[in-house]
Amino acid sequence: MVKETYSEKDLSKLIQRVLQAGVLLSALCFLLGAAWRGAPAGETFSRTGVLILLVTPAARVAALFYGYARARQYLFALSAFVVLALLGAAALV
Repeated sequence: MVKETYSEKDLSKLIQRVLQAGVLLSALCFLLGAAWRGAPAGETFSRTGVLILLVTPAARVAALFYGYARARQYLFALSAFVVLALLGAAALV
């Protein structure tokens, strides 16, 4: 069942989950990379951990955009979208 209202507390929980997931996935990749140190798979896991750690802030902004849009705070949603677009453009340059 979908809730009609989306509170600030719900948005905070969403942001918390996104950041925790990013850090935990990154740490798992780093641990797997350390376990297979010297092997090609170890380097791949370490690089993946760094990539996840770099993408986590962008995922946070995307979650903010979703949360603000769902809470019908369109000005904040637009601001988050602009920041997300700038992050995407900077990644392409």
